[in-house]
Amino acid sequence: MYSQPTVVEAHQPPQETRQHSEEPAADKETRERNVSPDPMKSLIEVTRLNGLRSQLRSSKLRKKGGMRRKDSDVVSEQVITIEEAEEMLALFRRMQSRHLFSASISPQASLESIRSSSTVLFTSLMLVTSLLVPGKELVHEVCHSRFMGLVSSVMFDRFLTLDDIRGLCIAALWQPDLSWKLSGLSIRMATELNLHHAFYEAFNDDQSSHNMTAEARKECLEKARLWYLLYVLDHQSGIAHGRPPMKSALRPIRDYELLLSSADCTSSDTALLAQVTGLAILSRAFDHFGLEPKRIMAGSDDNVLNHLRFTEEVRAWRDKWLMVSQVLNQDEANSSSRAHSGSYSRDVTLHFLFSNLVLNSLVLRGRPLDRLSELPVPLRPLALRAVDTGHAILQHFLDEPSYQDGIVGMPLYMHSMIAFAVAFLTKLAHRWHAIGITVDPTASTEPLIKNIIKLLRSCTAGKNHMVYSMADGFERMLRQMRKTQARRQQGSGAPDAQGSSVFGTSAAHAQRMSAASLSGDARVQASFDRSPVVSADSPDLFAGWGFQNDGLWATGMGYDLLDYSNQYSPPGTDLSQFQGYEMQSRESYRSF
Repeated sequence: MYSQPTVVEAHQPPQETRQHSEEPAADKETRERNVSPDPMKSLIEVTRLNGLRSQLRSSKLRKKGGMRRKDSDVVSEQVITIEEAEEMLALFRRMQSRHLFSASISPQASLESIRSSSTVLFTSLMLVTSLLVPGKELVHEVCHSRFMGLVSSVMFDRFLTLDDIRGLCIAALWQPDLSWKLSGLSIRMATELNLHHAFYEAFNDDQSSHNMTAEARKECLEKARLWYLLYVLDHQSGIAHGRPPMKSALRPIRDYELLLSSADCTSSDTALLAQVTGLAILSRAFDHFGLEPKRIMAGSDDNVLNHLRFTEEVRAWRDKWLMVSQVLNQDEANSSSRAHSGSYSRDVTLHFLFSNLVLNSLVLRGRPLDRLSELPVPLRPLALRAVDTGHAILQHFLDEPSYQDGIVGMPLYMHSMIAFAVAFLTKLAHRWHAIGITVDPTASTEPLIKNIIKLLRSCTAGKNHMVYSMADGFERMLRQMRKTQARRQQGSGAPDAQGSSVFGTSAAHAQRMSAASLSGDARVQASFDRSPVVSADSPDLFAGWGFQNDGLWATGMGYDLLDYSNQYSPPGTDLSQFQGYEMQSRESYRSF
């Protein structure tokens, strides 16, 4: 579909020589006074190699560089007209820009200023926006090829700008086949521009900070915001692909309250910081429980309590940021701000739901689905929570009318939330009875998935957009789920034969009700006993279920969705408290 860009060979090896431009006197003085520079800077100072020397240049000199090829971009070469480019930029601002929060392109930036600033940024904008426009498939393919060529060049370019980094971020957030690679590349390049130092420079209390000009502080804040966006991109990519992130919790992440409480903080900054802090919690959970997809979580008290600690931290995170959103609703007077705050609140709720699905579904990680009945009793309420949260995620998208148009503009990570919920539910639906979950997939799960498919099919976008591939994949999974249900019914015989059916009929219902009269572990065991009608481990029952032994964290939807980590556990650890847990858990999600 996409052509491979031409690789340009290096024209000459690095040579020992003087720098191309004179360094400012202030930079020279600073370098001479610094007796403990980075080791590489010492090597550069000693060898004076051209290829290394450029890294010592000031930011002012760097700004003169960057990927600026306006005379050969897609407008200059008549791939699209200037009018089409203006329309696509307006569409990006309406549909996609808010997902970059305060690190997006400036509202005052014109098309011409963007083209002049960075060809990488301009091409990435045209690339991701063409995905949204029916009939722009050829434009998307051409932009993809051009962008790949630019990335091949920018990897070895010695001069980059903030807009170059921003362009890489935009492509990583929306272009499926480039997402993982570009997230790592953009972080490496951002560190070359010392974006990780900007937060300290903006909020440091020493004398140099007090002497900082307004323009310099504005530039530091812009860099800090872009660094926060890179943290979000990095950790979203890590979660979605089941891989460790590159960025750790440096000072900007730990001391985010400095920006939040400052006079410079905007509502978009607040939304960005909410995402940063929410992802930081999941990152700590993965550090604790591991990222190995075959690592099984034990049902020990320690695991249960550690899991509770993270789930409560996620709940506290949601409560805090929803409260902040209410304050924004009261403080912001104009309608555009109120609309933004409303979408921000929905994003907080969605991240809360997805975090709960990720955390609670870890109890099933590494366990073959045909041995689900071996799940330790203390972990079964967590599996129920995961099932309920998967349903709640799908319901969240169906209940909010704004997703009818907005879903096509969402980044890949948010699409992965839907895909993971559907994949999790369809793979588990006809096995969860083995651990005492009496949710009826036919009545509860299938209608939600059908409506999600309708929602995706109703979207207006280009043929290459992810939503159509998702709809096709969900239909395939739904058909397979129905085949399994039919095979299961054939294997179990007529439900009336023993006065019971697998899901929620009289015997199973009576079994759960009678459990209330029991006490302690006996009550828990009775509550989670399997239906006597059919064995969940019957090898013939699930024959032909193509992904019965697959992990629950990959769906083959065009990019990895989740391949994550290990051991968790539920609230409390007093097992007697798990009586009626299903009803309590489900009620908590209805409160959204």
